[in-house]
Amino acid sequence: MAAPRRLNIFLLVAVVQIAFANLSACENDKIISLDLKHLDHHVDSPRHDAHTTFAERIHSAVKRSQARASAFKSIVGAGVTPRGLNFDSTIELSTKATSFQSPVSAAPGGYIMSISIGTPPQTRTAIADTGSDLVWLQCAPCSVCYQQPDPLFDPRQSSTYKKIRYFSSLCGELPQVSYNWGYCTYRYGYGDQSTTQGDFALDTLTLSATDGSTQTVPNFAFGCGKRNQGTFSGTDGLVGLGRGAISFNEQIGSLIGSKFSYCLVDAFSSATETSPLILGDAAESTGNSLNAMIKYTPLIRNPAADTFYYVKLNGILVNNRPVSGIRSSDFTLNVLTGQGGVILDSGTTITQLIQSAYIPLLTKLQSLIQYSQIDSSQIGLDLCYDLSGVASPTFPSVTFQFQGVDLVLPANNLFLQIDDQGTTCLALAGTSDFTIIGNIQQQNHYFLYDVANERVGIAPVDSCSNTVHKTIFGAEVGEEKLSNSPFIVYSLSSASVQV
Repeated sequence: MAAPRRLNIFLLVAVVQIAFANLSACENDKIISLDLKHLDHHVDSPRHDAHTTFAERIHSAVKRSQARASAFKSIVGAGVTPRGLNFDSTIELSTKATSFQSPVSAAPGGYIMSISIGTPPQTRTAIADTGSDLVWLQCAPCSVCYQQPDPLFDPRQSSTYKKIRYFSSLCGELPQVSYNWGYCTYRYGYGDQSTTQGDFALDTLTLSATDGSTQTVPNFAFGCGKRNQGTFSGTDGLVGLGRGAISFNEQIGSLIGSKFSYCLVDAFSSATETSPLILGDAAESTGNSLNAMIKYTPLIRNPAADTFYYVKLNGILVNNRPVSGIRSSDFTLNVLTGQGGVILDSGTTITQLIQSAYIPLLTKLQSLIQYSQIDSSQIGLDLCYDLSGVASPTFPSVTFQFQGVDLVLPANNLFLQIDDQGTTCLALAGTSDFTIIGNIQQQNHYFLYDVANERVGIAPVDSCSNTVHKTIFGAEVGEEKLSNSPFIVYSLSSASVQV
């Protein structure tokens, strides 16, 4: 078997270069196109470590996905949202210096965005996270801060920075707040003991075009973090892309129609390829071929965790046949208790399937795959095979049947070849409480989050690295042919985003 191409088997974290486009066909809708790079795997990522083996990275990804599932469980079980754990709003923030480092990272998100904050702009890098709402950066002066690649954001250097008042409606969007001389101070938790604390503030979000024009969003709310601890190293903060009112996408919702989408490149290409993340309704607004391919499934609200993107999964097929022992009730969300259900999460790498469905699926796949099974205890996955003597391995197809749309998983979305010896493993794991659909299973599919209409669109594509951009713009981003498309493209290669 040939040496494995590198797979993006981690929390996808990406360096984002924002591009803004103005649709001629739609007066108000805008499109922001972002390039995503894998934080741990892409060669240009601040956290990339070329000295780790691929098997070590897989083992880390498995542990990281399990830790993220545990963090989600604690959030749902406590009856709170990722917007913060409830506490007495009259309590002042602790001033005692402490340090914390989780032994296993459940770091939220999966992508990092290159943004510029303040006036004049200070360029920083932040995680983009579909599992939380708050936008925040580490700020100077800082009491407890982790090591980051860039200087701390300094609000004293921004002429448009201002703190939010404690009794304002915006402060009320954060359950974890305290009164600090009339202003709103926040504490925001992520379920794994990772936290950020600081001043809740306003500044101007400005996107500058390559032709010199700009688009501004005044009074954009974000956290100026003074005490930040946990597993955010390699970045300067976090951008929440959840369903809450203070998330990045919702704050600019009137500009982009409260819609965003992404298309994750094939895992084999993640070391050098980038994936598009698009804010705005590219598919529907342009009337392109993507629009004809997309099918929608409803979004479901969980009162215990209303930031997460819950969907309805009706069943699982193997080779187009239902798996015996898997019932639709295995995936049902109990809206009274907040338990169960299925979450779409680009920040989880290995899909976490509820045990009552995972065991029957595992048993079915084992019965159909005739290759030599090997011990996988050191890897952390349950089903691994030795394919060293197999030139062209074949595997059963698996289909997730969501309400209204099927997600068909080809072999690359299901099995990972992890070393030069041909060791290949099933990229699924079992969990006891709910199901999280991770990014390996989402690759080479276009996912459109239509938050305003409470639905998610899904469409398969040949290659996320260029198919989506070509479909939307008529050419790959950066090509001269782009100037002939019905868009004015804005790029941070020669511009900036100010918050």
